[in-house]
Amino acid sequence: MSIQRSNIETALSSKLPKDILIVLLNEYQNIKQNFFLKKFRPTELNAARFSECILRLIEFIDTGSFTPFGKQLDTQKIINRVTSNTNLPEGIRFFIPQLTRVLLDIRNKRNVAHVGGEVDPNYSDSLLVAHSADWILIELIRNYHTNSIDEARKIVASINETKIPLITEVDGFIRIQNTKLNSENKTLIILYYKQPEKISDSDLTKWIRYTNISRYRTQILKALDDEALIHYENRFCVILPKGIAWIEKNINLELIV
Repeated sequence: MSIQRSNIETALSSKLPKDILIVLLNEYQNIKQNFFLKKFRPTELNAARFSECILRLIEFIDTGSFTPFGKQLDTQKIINRVTSNTNLPEGIRFFIPQLTRVLLDIRNKRNVAHVGGEVDPNYSDSLLVAHSADWILIELIRNYHTNSIDEARKIVASINETKIPLITEVDGFIRIQNTKLNSENKTLIILYYKQPEKISDSDLTKWIRYTNISRYRTQILKALDDEALIHYENRFCVILPKGIAWIEKNINLELIV
């Protein structure tokens, strides 16, 4: 997300249960991260978990209480009851429950291997998941924000911004589309993208277009290894948990256009 998670929590937490919001935003971030990493099945799995949080939220909005985490949800009962409550905003009463049903069905009915064809259905399913999660979150903010109208508009506008991946592949060649990043950051981003694979230093040099491989090995990769952001051994690199945490805290994985 190009906005701070804390902004969303602040916008919603005084009207909606914070314990649900925390889990909901965790799953939302997982959806966006897995989609960026082209992990399409995990994207769909996170969508189901996201949907279970949404069901608890709309159950709370409808009744003032919600099914505790760890207890089985009566999904269709919640959807039917919310849909019939004409006192609720139309988006909450109708669109969110039906969209949540779709997201759950993607997990339950589309979680099979797809072979052949020009378009991978796992990608299109995940694209639907990612945009649907955006739409649902925006609708919640639109109806239940407690900060200023201007701040709410900024949050909604940020989620609605057109985003493109920081990384793209062209016939196996990895390109980082933010050309302003330094070599250290580019290296970490590629290793983050390729995790848990080990990547050769020669491929990294080629992909970030570093012209002096000897200097790259001794100055860039050694420094990252010394900081325990990566493990570099026998000309191969892999990102470490510290490096993953650093990327997720400091690098926006989506370019805004």
